[in-house]
Amino acid sequence: MHGMSDLGKVYVRTFGCQMNVYDTEKIYAFLQDRYVPAASEEEADLIILNTCSIREKAEQKVYSLLGRIKPLKETNPGILVGVGGCVAQQEGEKIMKRSPLVDLVFGTHNLDELPALLDERIHSGKKVCRVIGDSDSVPTAEAPRVPGRAGPASLLTIMKGCDNWCSYCVVPLVRGREISRPAGRILDEASDLIQRGVRELTLLGQNVNSYRDPGSGSGFVELLRKIDALPGLKRLRFVTSHPKDFSRELACAMAELPRVCEHIHLPVQAGSDTVLTAMRRGYSASRYLEKVRLLRSLIPEVEFTTDIIVGFPGETRQDFQRTLELIREVRYQNAFSFRFSPRPGTAASEMDDPVKDSEKKSWLPELQAVQNLITAEKHQDMVGRVVEILVEGFDRKRSGLLEGRTRTNYIVHFQGDPSLVGQIVTVRVTRSRSIHLEGEMPV
Repeated sequence: MHGMSDLGKVYVRTFGCQMNVYDTEKIYAFLQDRYVPAASEEEADLIILNTCSIREKAEQKVYSLLGRIKPLKETNPGILVGVGGCVAQQEGEKIMKRSPLVDLVFGTHNLDELPALLDERIHSGKKVCRVIGDSDSVPTAEAPRVPGRAGPASLLTIMKGCDNWCSYCVVPLVRGREISRPAGRILDEASDLIQRGVRELTLLGQNVNSYRDPGSGSGFVELLRKIDALPGLKRLRFVTSHPKDFSRELACAMAELPRVCEHIHLPVQAGSDTVLTAMRRGYSASRYLEKVRLLRSLIPEVEFTTDIIVGFPGETRQDFQRTLELIREVRYQNAFSFRFSPRPGTAASEMDDPVKDSEKKSWLPELQAVQNLITAEKHQDMVGRVVEILVEGFDRKRSGLLEGRTRTNYIVHFQGDPSLVGQIVTVRVTRSRSIHLEGEMPV
């Protein structure tokens, strides 16, 4: 195996949500004594796919990428290929049977075992699959810190798993029951990230509102207050916030705490009470809208983003129309919308659907057209405004442009000196684009 003076290269391809992005950083951390990050699969000695199974399409992407990796493995049999994350947790050894090039499969509870699993694969010459269920798992070990990998904005997981059991969602099956990290460890990690140059933290959890410190029992709002008070931190965000648990106390904290940004991701999933009940979401459309109005009364400039599922089993055209009505009322900054995808093991995968798929086929593009119009109008309204942005890095498509984000979650591209990365600057918005805004720094 590689020693400290002869490090190999690892490339981790991340699929799905921000939780997986955070897990990818943990993978790099656990492997840092033997591998350095590679820029691509082609130059890697170890390729890891950190997978997502929330939707079937994401799962299909994994096998598609494995097909593209196959020629690399044939050219260089010494390359190791691992599959982790939610698909690994769900499928286990089936992955290696379907794709023989895979050397290693590890589940969502096994990240800390990755170095030992790699050693086992190398020394035994046999493929390794390590996937333990939630019932016999223990909290994953704290990952060592990775020097030099912190940027201006960073993710920080405060809990894992979910206890909500929404009828369509596979998360409790692949990530297990809710486990909150001790507040002291979270604060230590937050302080360390700030010392390394992080200016914005996003707290991660499947439902951050359910956070409870294992020691004191204190909740999410108290944790939010403690992190907000850390010296050197400029901005604080959190995701995801389940609407059924979003409280007046949290809304007031968002309005009161100076570093908490004026943006919230509040997944509605549907605008029909019939569909919400079938989804086991625990709230009605009217109750959801009450929380939106509460936040807007406390924070007039707050922006909302959301998740929406179209074509849930039994959803009718009338149900779908109620979702469109809700979108028009809330006027989301952006909505992540998807056709319903039945996931194995969920209650929704067993539900009968009397509504023909042909009837639902046009609903997603119809919904996206409504949301795209609202987004375009919001972007146009920003033109001419002077905004404060945290410069996070560079526009990947156009060299020379910097990229930053407003407190209200608008992405802005502008011309500026690379030394501005990590700083908070003032920019005047000059042009609206479909996904981002363009701006210029005042002379």
